[in-house]
Amino acid sequence: MSDHAVASATEPRVQADLACTRLSKQFGAFTAVDQVSFSIPRGAFFSILGPSGCGKTTLLRMLAGFQQPDSGDILIKGRSVLHTPPNKRPVNMVFQHLALFPNMSVAENIAYGLKRNGVPKRQHAALIDEVLTKVHLPGYGKKRIDQLSGGQKQRVAIARCLVLKPAVLLLDEPLGALDLKLREQMKIELKRLQQEFNTTFVYITHDQSEALVMSDQVAVMNHGRFEQVGTPQELYYQPKTAFVASFVGDSNQFAATVQAQTDQTVTTVTKRGVQLQCYSELALPPGAPVTLFIRPEVIQVGVCKPDPVPDNCLAATVLRILFDGARSQIQVQTAEGAVLLAALPQTADFQALTPGRSVYLSWQARQGLCFAATSPQHPGAVP
Repeated sequence: MSDHAVASATEPRVQADLACTRLSKQFGAFTAVDQVSFSIPRGAFFSILGPSGCGKTTLLRMLAGFQQPDSGDILIKGRSVLHTPPNKRPVNMVFQHLALFPNMSVAENIAYGLKRNGVPKRQHAALIDEVLTKVHLPGYGKKRIDQLSGGQKQRVAIARCLVLKPAVLLLDEPLGALDLKLREQMKIELKRLQQEFNTTFVYITHDQSEALVMSDQVAVMNHGRFEQVGTPQELYYQPKTAFVASFVGDSNQFAATVQAQTDQTVTTVTKRGVQLQCYSELALPPGAPVTLFIRPEVIQVGVCKPDPVPDNCLAATVLRILFDGARSQIQVQTAEGAVLLAALPQTADFQALTPGRSVYLSWQARQGLCFAATSPQHPGAVP
């Protein structure tokens, strides 16, 4: 783990709903989770974001008790649950495929956990009605599961868990099987439910949009470790590592070499001989290979050269317009041959930006980020 990641991870505290200390898990020679520590306060929405194979599902299964860590500890409300079986832990889990019982009604699905936990049957009806009202499904108790829409099934699966009032609800990519529009709706609904029940959610996803929209805190995981833990805004605008900068949000990337550094402004030259200025909190010596990250939305696109000229200004030619409503982008090629994306200006004159049109791209030094290259080849960067 980088120094940045260590500094970002909050040390476990007794008052936290969930805390892990130096949690590790290996499968043979492969390290799935490597010395992970974090702490989640009561009622927070905490997401673990990372690519497939980074260790996030293994971490979730250890929290649930389905897998035993090789080392470290798991505390729920200040008490270790390391040797507590899954059915005795104050946690519940929503799976990607929901695992609802198709031969049972909605009410029977929700009552299943109440029966297993020994809740008296006379209390079931009131508890089921209460939780169905909170998930916006009042009166649905007698409906069959196959009568529900995808979003309604999601809410029943969550209701079945939350009716037991767990200290922590674990969610393993529960929106993965939904279509795009329903997924967008359920992101808002999940956040509402988390606030309504005031329950700590731990949410696993590889979808950065899900993590950014719903979470109070996000941990970006890579190769079994947390690269950075922070608010969605911190991860997007202040990434601490090149991996976080590339994985969270869209970025144009340049392979470059440091020429000079004044305070936190770094002057670089790309492999195509373009001088660019950017921002870095790191001390980068002259000659050091770096990767530059520039968000598409910070790039200003104009048909005239800006006056005064900003820190970075490139002549370019429009290749194509990638129309997607408010998220539309313009693909351009600089005079040096680099292909970049910029956010399409949402103004009336954007129609003038047709393929073949000459334009100028500009942005300030502090709007670009600079990190030491992870290899001499600068993987993923524009040559």
